[in-house]
Parts: sequence; structure tokens; C-alpha cells
Amino acid sequence: MSATPSNLMLPFLVTMRRIQSDLRQVIRSTFSPFLSDNAAVSDELVASLFHRFSSSEGYRLYDDVMPFFKQLHNWRSTSSASVSGLSQVRVGIISNSDGQRVRSILDSLGIHVKEAGHDCITKKCYDVDWVATSFDTGFEKPSHKIFDSAKAVDASSLGGECEYLHVGDSLKEDYHAALEAGWQGVLIDRDGKYKGEIPEATRVANLPALMQRIKDSQKC
Repeated sequence: MSATPSNLMLPFLVTMRRIQSDLRQVIRSTFSPFLSDNAAVSDELVASLFHRFSSSEGYRLYDDVMPFFKQLHNWRSTSSASVSGLSQVRVGIISNSDGQRVRSILDSLGIHVKEAGHDCITKKCYDVDWVATSFDTGFEKPSHKIFDSAKAVDASSLGGECEYLHVGDSLKEDYHAALEAGWQGVLIDRDGKYKGEIPEATRVANLPALMQRIKDSQKC
């Protein structure tokens, strides 16, 4: 069997679920079925792939992502935002991954996570308030427990009862999982794949449409 991208994808995804603590071991385990006896994955290849998938080299942002964050944290920092409720909006990320790698990837893409114990005069110095990952919490989507853990992470930064809105592009792991956890859910459906399967009010085609949804939703 040859190690083609299509052959590697399934074992990579399966192994990534099984071994979340060490991406290097994920890489070695992914390639091991394709190696001859006594062969090993070189340290150079492991280091190269580890760097690639821990930085912007392995990922690409949609064109509307950075304008979305820019508009959101600009609104959160203005005086008018306190009247509309936008100043109290916090942005978090829930991911089936490990926190250190998520932060590294986001930072290399130009999306900055708030550092613990660091407060800004305005919210323009960071884009994301908190990160909750499966490695850090011990649970992964679609389990409601990772959403419960995310609430606890959020509450540690700012107390009070809030409305929680989860946004993602997976019908099962994002949209339905959020609803089952008691959150509001919005599905980003860029290709219109799920049109007619869920209420139109909970489906958006892009991030500008999501921005309007956030403005219209109830804030804490």
C-alpha cells in the first residue's frame, strides 16, 4: 500500500482522536502502517510535520475571518458598544485538540488569545478571550461536557449569567452538540449543504451574516 494523501487521511484522523497528548506520536502512528519492517519515521520528518500543523503553514483562513475579528473587537471597544451590549461579548474557542497547539496556530494566523492575568485598557489587544480544548478538559465535541467545561472557563474570567452561542461548520459536533448542551447554535454553511435541514435563523453562509446574528442575540 502506498502512502498517498487519501490513504493517510483516515488513519491520521483516527489516531488524532486516540492520542491527543502528543502530536509527534500521532505523526509516527499515522505513517507506521505504510513502513516496511524495521523502518522508522525520521525525526526530521516528524519535526517538519509537527511544525507545519502547529503553525499557519498547515492552515488557511477564509477571507472573511480577519475582517470579522477586526469589526468585532472594534465594536467591543467603543463607547456605543456598552449601550448595545457588545462590550460584554466574549469570544471563546472550543476545539478537539490541545490548548498549547491551538494558541500557537491562532497566533501564527494573526488571531491573538488573551493571556491569563493580562487585562487591556481596550479589547483591541486580543481577539479571543479564552480557549477550551478536549485535551485540557478531558472531553471532546459532541459531548455536552466540553461545553460545560467551556462555561466554567468563561465564568472564571467574568462572572454572571450569560447567553452562550456556539458557531461551527459541523452539523453534529457543533450545531446539534451545542443545542444538546443548552447553548444556542449557529451553523456556518458556506456551500448551502444543509439548507432546509435546520431553521434558517440558525444557519448563516458567512461571517458577516454571523455578525448580524450576534448583534441581534441576547447578551449577558
